[in-house]
Amino acid sequence: MRFFDYQFTPRLWAVVLYAALLSCMLWLGNWQLNRAALKVSMAEAAEASRRAPAIPLTNIEDIEAAAASYTRVSMQGEYDGTRQLLWDNRTHKGQAGFEVLVPLQLEGGQWVLVNRGWIAPGPSRAQLPTVSLPETASERSVAIEGFLSRPSKGFASGEALPEEGEWPQLLQYLDYQAIEKVLGVPLLPVLVQAQTLAEDGSDRTVLTARPEWLIANWQPSASGPAKHYSYAFQWFAMALALTIIFVVVNTRKSRTGSDQRKPS
Repeated sequence: MRFFDYQFTPRLWAVVLYAALLSCMLWLGNWQLNRAALKVSMAEAAEASRRAPAIPLTNIEDIEAAAASYTRVSMQGEYDGTRQLLWDNRTHKGQAGFEVLVPLQLEGGQWVLVNRGWIAPGPSRAQLPTVSLPETASERSVAIEGFLSRPSKGFASGEALPEEGEWPQLLQYLDYQAIEKVLGVPLLPVLVQAQTLAEDGSDRTVLTARPEWLIANWQPSASGPAKHYSYAFQWFAMALALTIIFVVVNTRKSRTGSDQRKPS
């Protein structure tokens, strides 16, 4: 291909390599844009739920759809403080610890997990922190409000938790069927977040003040869309740079064109 006095003659292997790298960079850039859009929708859903009145949990038909939009719910029931779960590897301000999940039996007989909040680890893995419920929460029915969520498994592997052992038990990831099997009770496949923490950690929302709540650590979105927009810009900039380099490296000045302008 000729442009004035220049000839663009890339080799086949260079074209294939360029096309593969360009496609990958463009795909990654678009993926980051999609992630940013998801973060925006998550933030909007969380804000809408925060402003909306609470819906009784027992009235919700599609529990997973309600969790996807962080529906604000109300519930009443009794805790089972003797069988709490320590959700492992949960960080708060850079420190690894646990989020404490307590089963709550609803008045209709079903069970749901409630996130009490974050707690620092014990002196060693063999000595877990104390997570006993206060007497005011363990001896009577409680009425609380919270946001439904459904944390994903992520990249976790292996067993979610042991089938036997002393309580509280360590939980590696949210596997609702495995938890239901260990508890031996019908469990709703969601996690109720009683507290929310702003993205920058400066503001905490508590829907129902309770003595059993620990340090707020849950955020509808751990990071905003700005990071993804930045990554998308980087991938698209790299794609542009790759294109410029590809064109420059494979373009040469045409000798034929130069010779034709020489005087005879």
